[in-house]
Amino acid sequence: MKKILFIIATLAVFSSCETALEEVPVDRLTEENFYQNATDARSATYAIYQAIREFGYYGTVHLLEQEANTDYANGRGSYAIISEYQGLDGTNIGRVEGIWAFCYRAILRANIALERIPAIAMNENDKKTLLAEARFLRALVYYDLVRGWGPVPIRTVSKGSNDVARSPVADVYKLILDDLAVAEADLPAAPVVAGQPTKWAAKTFLADVYLTRGEWALARDKAKEVMDAKVYSLVPVQTVADFEKIYGATAITSSEDIFSLKYSSAGGQGFQYLLYIHAENTQYSPPGFRTIYARQTFPLIANWDAKDLRKEFNLYGQYVNRTTGQTITLPVNEPYQFRKFKDPSSVAANASGNDLPIFRYADALLIYAEAASQAAGGPAADAYAAVNQVRRRAYGVDINTPNAAVDLVGLSAQAFRDAVLQERAYEFMIEGKRWNDLKRLGVDRLKAIILAAKGKTVKESHLLWPIPKVEIDNNGLINAEDQNPGY
Repeated sequence: MKKILFIIATLAVFSSCETALEEVPVDRLTEENFYQNATDARSATYAIYQAIREFGYYGTVHLLEQEANTDYANGRGSYAIISEYQGLDGTNIGRVEGIWAFCYRAILRANIALERIPAIAMNENDKKTLLAEARFLRALVYYDLVRGWGPVPIRTVSKGSNDVARSPVADVYKLILDDLAVAEADLPAAPVVAGQPTKWAAKTFLADVYLTRGEWALARDKAKEVMDAKVYSLVPVQTVADFEKIYGATAITSSEDIFSLKYSSAGGQGFQYLLYIHAENTQYSPPGFRTIYARQTFPLIANWDAKDLRKEFNLYGQYVNRTTGQTITLPVNEPYQFRKFKDPSSVAANASGNDLPIFRYADALLIYAEAASQAAGGPAADAYAAVNQVRRRAYGVDINTPNAAVDLVGLSAQAFRDAVLQERAYEFMIEGKRWNDLKRLGVDRLKAIILAAKGKTVKESHLLWPIPKVEIDNNGLINAEDQNPGY
């Protein structure tokens, strides 16, 4: 039964016709006559996931394009140029153009669902849920677009003109917030199957958006709603292996899983990210390209307390070759790989069953801690309580018992925010969040952090990806002058 949602989504895509026809043919199956019943409505919504889960988007490429920018990882091979922070080369421009294409494919499918489902005769509560789910997913995609490209075309209908100008960032965020308001109101409190968003996922997502926009009180209050509901809790950890209850290939969900993208070891639907974070032929994943790696000289790595169980869980410098049994030591200048996601039973590149968390309860706690402190001009007891839950779990001690050896205390507002951001870096390592965390600190702070960590000077043009050439060539309201700087 594991990962039901991805199977439905994969099947559903074959049922989702995207061609724009003016007439309704009666002798063939088309978009105009397909959506007839509740099953078709579910297919329309589930088809959105297929585009989001693709290898070229959340399935791998989007994560690598984020992680190679962080202050704890470098890109390797064709991703190495990202870690020079001078803008993208042709290969990586092609990759982000692929991400753009998958984003708008997902948006098109969301728009089709939002247009077709209302006319279907079905249970009204189920209909409302599916429409809210489509809005949640559309908001997720626009959130990636606006943070990756800045102003982008807003498309909210499936058959409108292709000529759509780039909308201001504020307008894109308005659409995201409008969609999430509907999702928050109409999504259920619990998912029908693991992997479906709930009202709590919408609230956590809203808190994250408010955090990105520096709307501290709104972020604080929305995260607090999730915390006060007591629906979620951190998975207790006493040993390094206990983290597998969260990230393991056989874990269906957990007490802290608010929303995640589901993958499966069966049917070629695995999480291929593992292929790129591991060395070749490890016990963690059959192939391996070592596409991103960490160095001891990076401050986040150098200063990581060995007593923090996440360090051993995340990093390895040696591994056992699954074929020869030999112990392999990683190169001196590329000494650490990341092993948060591993599937010892995987037999192929596309057969790893791990899921990708999008929002966990740790998100709610750390959003609350940062936002509450920022809103109040400094940390109060409740902000410390939130971040210290995450820290205690990381050190394998009781989450709810104050621990002088682990807890943060007595910090200024800036020192507390820095500590929370560091906690986010460790807690969400290689989950695709750190680069966006650095970007929301502002250009000067981001540049200073990367310079201190890696000795690299970040070009401002590196902060936004280029608008794809095919969009410029085929969109009459975007021309070469509208391209992001540097491209």
